[in-house]
Amino acid sequence: MAQFEQYHPILSAHYRLDWLTTFKLKDVFALRHDAQAAAQSDRPVATSFEEAARTLNRAMLDVMNNNALLYGIGSRQTGALLGSFAIAHFAADRTTATVQFETLPTTDREVMVEVLPRMVGFAFFELGLTQVTAQLPDTATGAIGLYQQWEFTATPALDREGWLHLSLARERVAEDPRFRQ
Repeated sequence: MAQFEQYHPILSAHYRLDWLTTFKLKDVFALRHDAQAAAQSDRPVATSFEEAARTLNRAMLDVMNNNALLYGIGSRQTGALLGSFAIAHFAADRTTATVQFETLPTTDREVMVEVLPRMVGFAFFELGLTQVTAQLPDTATGAIGLYQQWEFTATPALDREGWLHLSLARERVAEDPRFRQ
Protein backbone atom coordinates (compact mmCIF):
# COMPACT_ATOMS: atom_id res chain seq x y z
CA MET A 1 0.00 0.00 0.00
CA ALA A 2 1.35 3.40 -0.96
CA GLN A 3 2.02 6.21 1.49
CA PHE A 4 -1.28 7.71 2.62
CA GLU A 5 -0.02 11.27 2.41
CA GLN A 6 -0.17 11.08 -1.40
CA TYR A 7 -3.93 10.53 -1.43
CA HIS A 8 -5.21 14.08 -1.58
CA PRO A 9 -7.18 15.79 -2.80
CA ILE A 10 -9.83 13.32 -3.87
CA LEU A 11 -12.50 14.80 -6.10
CA SER A 12 -16.08 13.90 -6.81
CA ALA A 13 -18.38 15.77 -9.16
CA HIS A 14 -19.21 18.51 -6.63
CA TYR A 15 -16.88 17.98 -3.65
CA ARG A 16 -13.20 18.05 -2.79
CA LEU A 17 -11.91 15.80 -0.03
CA ASP A 18 -8.69 17.08 1.43
CA TRP A 19 -6.82 17.11 4.72
CA LEU A 20 -8.70 18.95 7.43
CA THR A 21 -5.67 21.23 7.74
CA THR A 22 -6.67 22.86 4.45
CA PHE A 23 -9.88 24.17 6.03
CA LYS A 24 -10.35 27.04 8.49
CA LEU A 25 -9.92 26.01 12.12
CA LYS A 26 -13.18 27.74 13.07
CA ASP A 27 -15.02 25.51 10.57
CA VAL A 28 -13.30 22.36 11.83
CA PHE A 29 -14.22 23.40 15.37
CA ALA A 30 -17.88 23.85 14.33
CA LEU A 31 -17.90 20.29 13.01
CA ARG A 32 -16.10 18.82 16.02
CA HIS A 33 -18.30 20.86 18.41
CA ASP A 34 -21.56 19.43 17.03
CA ALA A 35 -23.04 17.14 19.69
CA GLN A 36 -25.05 15.01 17.25
CA ALA A 37 -22.01 14.30 15.05
CA ALA A 38 -19.95 13.49 18.14
CA ALA A 39 -22.55 11.05 19.48
CA GLN A 40 -22.86 9.31 16.12
CA SER A 41 -19.07 8.95 15.97
CA ASP A 42 -18.73 7.94 19.61
CA ARG A 43 -16.27 10.72 20.35
CA PRO A 44 -16.26 13.63 22.79
CA VAL A 45 -17.55 17.03 21.73
CA ALA A 46 -14.73 19.50 21.11
CA THR A 47 -15.05 22.36 23.57
CA SER A 48 -12.31 24.65 22.28
CA PHE A 49 -10.34 25.65 19.22
CA GLU A 50 -7.29 24.09 20.90
CA GLU A 51 -9.05 20.74 21.07
CA ALA A 52 -9.96 20.99 17.39
CA ALA A 53 -6.33 21.85 16.57
CA ARG A 54 -5.14 18.78 18.50
CA THR A 55 -7.55 16.67 16.46
CA LEU A 56 -6.00 18.06 13.28
CA ASN A 57 -2.49 17.29 14.53
CA ARG A 58 -3.41 13.72 15.53
CA ALA A 59 -5.16 13.16 12.20
CA MET A 60 -2.15 14.29 10.20
CA LEU A 61 0.18 12.20 12.35
CA ASP A 62 -2.02 9.16 11.62
CA VAL A 63 -1.84 9.95 7.89
CA MET A 64 1.94 10.32 7.97
CA ASN A 65 2.24 7.03 9.87
CA ASN A 66 -0.09 5.25 7.40
CA ASN A 67 -2.60 4.49 10.16
CA ALA A 68 -5.67 6.40 8.98
CA LEU A 69 -7.06 8.88 6.51
CA LEU A 70 -9.24 11.81 7.63
CA TYR A 71 -10.56 14.17 5.01
CA GLY A 72 -12.56 17.35 5.18
CA ILE A 73 -15.39 17.43 2.67
CA GLY A 74 -15.45 20.78 0.91
CA SER A 75 -17.71 22.25 -1.72
CA ARG A 76 -15.81 22.61 -5.00
CA GLN A 77 -17.90 25.69 -5.73
CA THR A 78 -17.59 27.61 -2.44
CA GLY A 79 -14.79 25.84 -0.57
CA ALA A 80 -17.03 25.55 2.51
CA LEU A 81 -16.39 22.67 4.92
CA LEU A 82 -19.44 20.40 4.90
CA GLY A 83 -18.21 17.43 6.90
CA SER A 84 -15.47 14.85 7.23
CA PHE A 85 -14.78 11.33 6.06
CA ALA A 86 -12.41 8.86 7.72
CA ILE A 87 -10.93 5.53 6.73
CA ALA A 88 -9.29 4.06 9.83
CA HIS A 89 -8.76 1.01 12.02
CA PHE A 90 -7.04 -0.98 9.28
CA ALA A 91 -6.60 -4.69 9.92
CA ALA A 92 -3.01 -5.86 10.22
CA ASP A 93 -3.19 -7.37 6.72
CA ARG A 94 -4.64 -4.11 5.33
CA THR A 95 -7.68 -5.82 3.79
CA THR A 96 -10.35 -4.28 6.00
CA ALA A 97 -10.95 -0.94 7.67
CA THR A 98 -13.73 1.18 9.09
CA VAL A 99 -15.29 4.16 7.37
CA GLN A 100 -17.02 7.03 9.09
CA PHE A 101 -18.49 10.34 8.06
CA GLU A 102 -19.67 13.38 9.94
CA THR A 103 -21.63 16.29 8.54
CA LEU A 104 -22.74 19.62 9.88
CA PRO A 105 -26.48 19.91 10.70
CA THR A 106 -26.82 22.31 7.75
CA THR A 107 -25.21 19.91 5.26
CA ASP A 108 -27.60 18.55 2.67
CA ARG A 109 -27.96 14.74 2.62
CA GLU A 110 -27.04 14.77 -1.08
CA VAL A 111 -23.44 15.54 -0.14
CA MET A 112 -22.98 12.09 1.38
CA VAL A 113 -25.08 10.46 -1.35
CA GLU A 114 -22.28 11.55 -3.70
CA VAL A 115 -19.28 11.23 -1.38
CA LEU A 116 -19.96 7.83 0.25
CA PRO A 117 -19.73 5.68 -2.91
CA ARG A 118 -16.76 7.72 -4.14
CA MET A 119 -14.82 7.10 -0.93
CA VAL A 120 -15.85 3.47 -0.54
CA GLY A 121 -14.79 2.90 -4.14
CA PHE A 122 -11.47 4.60 -3.33
CA ALA A 123 -11.03 2.28 -0.33
CA PHE A 124 -11.70 -0.80 -2.46
CA PHE A 125 -10.10 0.00 -5.78
CA GLU A 126 -7.22 2.30 -4.81
CA LEU A 127 -6.30 1.11 -1.32
CA GLY A 128 -7.11 -2.54 -2.09
CA LEU A 129 -9.48 -3.20 0.80
CA THR A 130 -11.82 -6.16 0.49
CA GLN A 131 -14.33 -5.03 3.14
CA VAL A 132 -15.29 -1.84 4.93
CA THR A 133 -17.42 -1.46 8.01
CA ALA A 134 -19.13 1.35 9.85
CA GLN A 135 -20.42 1.36 13.40
CA LEU A 136 -23.36 3.57 14.35
CA PRO A 137 -25.87 3.92 17.14
CA ASP A 138 -29.17 2.39 16.05
CA THR A 139 -30.77 5.81 16.58
CA ALA A 140 -28.77 7.31 13.67
CA THR A 141 -31.48 6.31 11.22
CA GLY A 142 -30.53 8.84 8.52
CA ALA A 143 -26.92 7.71 8.36
CA ILE A 144 -27.90 4.05 8.58
CA GLY A 145 -30.32 4.52 5.69
CA LEU A 146 -27.61 6.18 3.64
CA TYR A 147 -25.18 3.32 4.19
CA GLN A 148 -27.91 0.83 3.32
CA GLN A 149 -28.73 2.80 0.17
CA TRP A 150 -25.15 2.04 -0.92
CA GLU A 151 -25.39 -1.73 -0.30
CA PHE A 152 -24.13 -1.87 3.30
CA THR A 153 -25.73 -4.59 5.41
CA ALA A 154 -26.53 -3.89 9.05
CA THR A 155 -26.25 -6.36 11.90
CA PRO A 156 -26.53 -5.69 15.64
CA ALA A 157 -23.17 -4.99 17.23
CA LEU A 158 -22.31 -7.93 19.43
CA ASP A 159 -20.02 -5.83 21.60
CA ARG A 160 -22.31 -2.81 22.14
CA GLU A 161 -26.02 -2.80 22.80
CA GLY A 162 -27.86 -0.17 20.77
CA TRP A 163 -25.23 -0.03 18.02
CA LEU A 164 -25.12 -1.53 14.54
CA HIS A 165 -22.25 -2.79 12.44
CA LEU A 166 -22.75 -2.03 8.77
CA SER A 167 -20.50 -3.80 6.29
CA LEU A 168 -19.85 -3.94 2.59
CA ALA A 169 -17.61 -6.33 0.66
CA ARG A 170 -15.76 -5.22 -2.46
CA GLU A 171 -17.11 -8.17 -4.45
CA ARG A 172 -20.66 -6.88 -3.91
CA VAL A 173 -19.96 -3.62 -5.78
CA ALA A 174 -17.01 -4.60 -8.00
CA GLU A 175 -19.06 -4.21 -11.19
CA ASP A 176 -21.08 -1.19 -10.04
CA PRO A 177 -19.81 1.90 -11.93
CA ARG A 178 -21.16 4.23 -9.19
CA PHE A 179 -18.25 3.11 -6.98
CA ARG A 180 -15.61 3.83 -9.63
CA GLN A 181 -16.18 7.56 -10.21
